[in-house]
Amino acid sequence: MMATPLDRDRCIGAFLGTFVGDALGMPVEGWTWSRIRRQYGEVRHMVPARLGAGTYTDDTLLMIALAESLLASEGRVDPEDLVRRFRKVYDPRRGFGAGMHRLVRLWDEGVPWEEAARRLFDGGSYGNGAAMRVAPVGVLFAGRLAAAYKLAVAQARVTHAHPLAQQAAGLQAMAVALALVTPVSTFDPEDFVAELEAALPASAETLRRALMLVLELRTYWEDRERVVHKLGNGAAAHRSVPTALFAFITFWRSFEEALVYAVSLGGDTDTIAAMTGAIAGAFHGVRAIPTRWWDALENGPRGRDDVVRLAERVYALAQQLQATGARG
Repeated sequence: MMATPLDRDRCIGAFLGTFVGDALGMPVEGWTWSRIRRQYGEVRHMVPARLGAGTYTDDTLLMIALAESLLASEGRVDPEDLVRRFRKVYDPRRGFGAGMHRLVRLWDEGVPWEEAARRLFDGGSYGNGAAMRVAPVGVLFAGRLAAAYKLAVAQARVTHAHPLAQQAAGLQAMAVALALVTPVSTFDPEDFVAELEAALPASAETLRRALMLVLELRTYWEDRERVVHKLGNGAAAHRSVPTALFAFITFWRSFEEALVYAVSLGGDTDTIAAMTGAIAGAFHGVRAIPTRWWDALENGPRGRDDVVRLAERVYALAQQLQATGARG
């Protein structure tokens, strides 16, 4: 794919879309789709959460840490630096999963990152933790899917040794990278998914089958039970990244509707909505975020305004990498 001029608002949208989706979905994390429907109908406002309405989880916090590390390393993955930054931001109040709890303990014991990642879950985690944080990678290599995939896998290896987690992180990064350069006026869901499928390596057969389902299920989007059964809504990367992509392409015309739908599926709502938000934000730009959501986002240290400034720095680095033809 040829280099395309970067859009600042879209790049910021990928970051803030992650933040918004995370905050919108977190209060109902672990709920079934039917329970969400009974209690809320649809989650269209930032509802009360453990740290307050509009607060984020480990999803956004790790995205911030990844972006800061990529900036410090000039667009490359420095595993040791990434581990240091993940340890620094680790805050159990933010809802870190069992895998990260164990990784932090292993790192604190001096276990090398490669070995620590392999020790998780008998061969490595295939959770979506490496995918949920990957929006900065898509921004750095907007429009360059192979480079985005390569960098996404490299950062995933630091915490996720399982190939499914690495491949799904690559798919999520490519979706953000492609959304950033796809004109809204000519968007076609089938073309979008086909381009992602073509860019996947031959070994990613599980994700390739999931992408076929993403297209097949579009006419059944109202049947949430069917969508959840076929695609998934849990923490497994290969059962949540395609679901986020499904929410985006089904409601591609509206940032708000895509995120509301992602949350309505239940399960790992904060992460699926965060990944949906990263893609939809990259596509529509930060101005598509509803004012009521924007105003509700937490805004202290590493809050909304800090994330905007961080996104601008990554945008500037992306421009440099594009100008120099960096391959990633």
